[in-house]
Amino acid sequence: MSEPVHKRKRRSQHSPVDLSNMRVALNRLEALKEELDMIEGTEEELHTISEHVLALEIILKGAKKPKASFSMVTEEDLEKAGVTRKWLHFYPAKVTELVEGLTADAEVEIANLHSRIKKIYTHIDVDYGPGSRMILNGILLALAEIASTQERDVVILPEMKIAQRNGVQISHPVSGNELWYSNYVVIECEDVSDYKKRFLASGFIDALEISKGCLLIVEAKCQSIKQTFVSFVPEAISQAIAFLKSADLQEVRFCLSDGQTWAFFILKLENEKLTYYESAPQCLSRAVLEDSDLPLRKIVQLLCEWLRPTKTDLFRLE
Repeated sequence: MSEPVHKRKRRSQHSPVDLSNMRVALNRLEALKEELDMIEGTEEELHTISEHVLALEIILKGAKKPKASFSMVTEEDLEKAGVTRKWLHFYPAKVTELVEGLTADAEVEIANLHSRIKKIYTHIDVDYGPGSRMILNGILLALAEIASTQERDVVILPEMKIAQRNGVQISHPVSGNELWYSNYVVIECEDVSDYKKRFLASGFIDALEISKGCLLIVEAKCQSIKQTFVSFVPEAISQAIAFLKSADLQEVRFCLSDGQTWAFFILKLENEKLTYYESAPQCLSRAVLEDSDLPLRKIVQLLCEWLRPTKTDLFRLE
């Protein structure tokens, strides 16, 4: 005779549960407790039932809070949360003026970057994944070099945890599941070595308190050629919203990029409403960079401007 099979029970403290279902269960539990107060029975019976109800309440409230990735946020989720999409249009002549303002050191840095990216295209598969990320990382390093001055330094914080502070819950706009990590945060600070050490050691909260400029970079992590660049826009918006709420800001400038394609955004909180402004994507493909580094110059200078805004007539919002 075979031994009886014992099914392993699901343990709530180890497995995330759906937050909405957990709330429904807790509401029903409260209703049950109210009904029990009106039930007549022996003291022993009521005591036994109450113990079971209390045990269930402890299990539900102690269940692990579900966590989610920003990549799980969809365009429909943003619409349900009341987030509005609008457009950001750069003035070509103003962008050209911005590029013409490059310093001699920046010219050298971009020339070297242009050469490195062309070598990446020659030797590495950049259709998706790690290859394309090499271009992104190279551009961010160049940004740090160009934007750093004698008075200020630039620090890049990859995969930085967006802290929940001041009672602000960073969560999925619809499901309520907790959200955590951003891709890259570029911080500008005073050129004090102690500040840089604090950034790299303590992360988000200290970084924002000391920073003189801040730029969020969201990576479009294409895992296959079937994934489109625009499909990562909701993830970028959700990271920016979390960033804005945690830092208690009214506006956040950020970018979405896979290294080869770049889109620039501004998220604004106005009258308790969130609106994001999205630019047209700009391309740094092999063909585009083959004969000229001008497109690369534009991207780098726009990144510098997004980190440290100085122009008021560079674009229009509509």
